[in-house]
Amino acid sequence: MKIQLIPSAVGGASDLQFLMTCVVNDCVAIDAGCLGYLAPLERQRRIEHVFLSHSHADHIASLPLFLDNVYKPTSECPTVYASPAVWDCLRQDVFNDRIWPDLVRLSREETPFLRPVFLESGKTVTVGSLRITPYALQHVVATMGFLIEDDRTAVATVWDTLPTDGIWEHIRDNPRLRAVFLEASFPNSFDWLARKAGHLTPELLSREWRKLRRDVALIVVHIKPAFYDAVTDELEALNLPTLQIGQPGKTYEF
Repeated sequence: MKIQLIPSAVGGASDLQFLMTCVVNDCVAIDAGCLGYLAPLERQRRIEHVFLSHSHADHIASLPLFLDNVYKPTSECPTVYASPAVWDCLRQDVFNDRIWPDLVRLSREETPFLRPVFLESGKTVTVGSLRITPYALQHVVATMGFLIEDDRTAVATVWDTLPTDGIWEHIRDNPRLRAVFLEASFPNSFDWLARKAGHLTPELLSREWRKLRRDVALIVVHIKPAFYDAVTDELEALNLPTLQIGQPGKTYEF
C-alpha cells in the first residue's frame, strides 16, 4: 500500500500542511483540501474515489476544483464518500449555485461530475483492492477517521479529533495494522484551544497512542503552521520510538 501526503504549499518544498489530502495507491483520496491543486493534472484524473473525513475547509477546499478539473462529458466520474452531515453541508454551503454550481443536481440532470455515496460509521466500503472503514471521531463537527486495508496491510488515518475511544477499540487488534497517521495540532500550552477546536496536543496524542497498545509506525500530521516548531519539539520530547513527523510530498509504503 502506498500513501502520499499531498503538499499544500506553492513555491518550493515545505514541511507545513495548510490543507489536508492524502492519496492511496494513486487512485483513492482521503480528504480534498489540496486535491484540486495536484499536478500534473493526470494525477488528478487517476483519482476515482474521494473519502471526506468532515466538512471543514482545510479538508474540502479544493473539492469543487477537482471535480471540474477531471470532468468528462461521459458517464464516468469520481465517487465522493461522506457522512450525511458532510453531504448536508456540501449541498447547503458549497454546491449551492452561489459558492459553486450545484454539481450534485447537475450530475443528475446531465453527464455526472460526481457520484455521491453516504458513509456510515463502522460500515466498510470496498474500492478495488482496498477496504475502507470509517469510524466516528470527536470533533466540533461530525468527523470520521478511516481504516484502510488490503490483503496484506492496514493503515489508519485519525485526524481532527479530541480524545476518543471507538476507533482505537476497532483497530488495535487488526493483525495487519502497520501505521497510524495521527494529528497533533497545537502545543501543550494551548491545550485550552485544542479542546475548544476539537484537536490534540502532543500530550493528548501520547495518551491516545497508549490506547492502541501496539508498536506500529506513528506518523504525525495536521500540525498548525503557526505552532509547527513548538509542536514538533514537544513531539520529539515524547521519545516515542516509532514516531515520525509527516512529510508533505513523501510517499509512505507499507
